[in-house]
Amino acid sequence: MNRSFFSLIFLMLISVLFIGCRGNRTPEPPIHLNPNFDWQSKFRAQRLSLNPPDATVPYGDKFSFNNVKDREQYLKQDAEFYTGKTQSGQVIKDFPVKLTPELLKRGQERYNIYCAVCHDQYGTGKGLVASRGFVMPPNFHDQRILDYANGEFFNVITNGIRSMPGYARQIPESDRWAIIAYIRALQKTRKFNVKQVPPDQLSEIKN
Repeated sequence: MNRSFFSLIFLMLISVLFIGCRGNRTPEPPIHLNPNFDWQSKFRAQRLSLNPPDATVPYGDKFSFNNVKDREQYLKQDAEFYTGKTQSGQVIKDFPVKLTPELLKRGQERYNIYCAVCHDQYGTGKGLVASRGFVMPPNFHDQRILDYANGEFFNVITNGIRSMPGYARQIPESDRWAIIAYIRALQKTRKFNVKQVPPDQLSEIKN
């Protein structure tokens, strides 16, 4: 019994020596019992690949690279959509998205959640926050704000301005454009002309 026990201990020690020691120095590469530990298919931190493998999911994002659209979204190659500026850094004036009733509805919803508390539901800057003694935000109907390019609005929502914080973490880019579209709709309400209403919708306004 004792002999078998000591023989087992001896074999274990010999195995450890063979596994953990290369012996004399040699220019030859070591023996890799499990190559997967040494050569793994992976991406190193801070090294973004332009051709990520299919079905991979970046940390913090909820989409996979199963198609070109998802890859462009992750790499944010559309400068106008993701920054409000052209590739050369010029602020854009137009919308990089298609204006639809659904977009305006989404913008109204997001505006009422994130913006109305300061700017109020009409964009006059008389929200609840201002009534509590905080700095009153500008009126969206002032000429200075009317002259803003859409890209300027996008930059303010993203990075903030003066006492307003940036909302880059809370509001994704698509919702920022939806909010801007709704702000433009609010601005048009102050310059409303009944002659601009399609004839088939006049009855709805009069009622």
